[in-house]
Amino acid sequence: MSDDQPGRGPSLRPTAPSTLGVAGLAGAALTLLLVARYYQQAPELAWYNSLVIFVLAVLLAWLAWTTRKALRPGRGRSRAAVIADGANGTSPAPGRLAGPEHALQIARFAVLAKAAAVAGALFFGAYLGFTVWLAIQSGRLTAAADDLPSAVLGTVACAALTASALWLEYSCRIPPQDDDNGSDPDEDRTRP
Repeated sequence: MSDDQPGRGPSLRPTAPSTLGVAGLAGAALTLLLVARYYQQAPELAWYNSLVIFVLAVLLAWLAWTTRKALRPGRGRSRAAVIADGANGTSPAPGRLAGPEHALQIARFAVLAKAAAVAGALFFGAYLGFTVWLAIQSGRLTAAADDLPSAVLGTVACAALTASALWLEYSCRIPPQDDDNGSDPDEDRTRP
């Protein structure tokens, strides 16, 4: 970001699908090259590695659900009731954050989600490349047939991690605020 543009605050753009695709392809290509050369020296794939990735995916999904719930109140309440509660100090209106600590927490979740999405795509590609190689070699090598279920489980776990991270990133988007003072809704809202 340049300081030449007054009035513009820092921004975090959503993760591009091309970024995830490139990370996945890079992970797959690198894994295929390495596993074809060094499979005999590779340690045995353990199922509990995938379990840890699934736990991370569940944690990110829970963060996404709670963040979305905080930023967009439930459907059971009318928008007017939520705004009235916000005026009474009981809960903030949708899109209105309750203090700078809350805004900083949402920003941290967005950065975490972006990093987890890219890492999940990279490891998804790596597990997918390993799974493809093991599937091809499973008829020839007994060890490859033994490692194949763990590789498939890891591929699914990494896909779940990437999906949960993207959901968290989407949940961190602050909904547009109602126009209270009659100003243009497209106007930049970063004024002091």
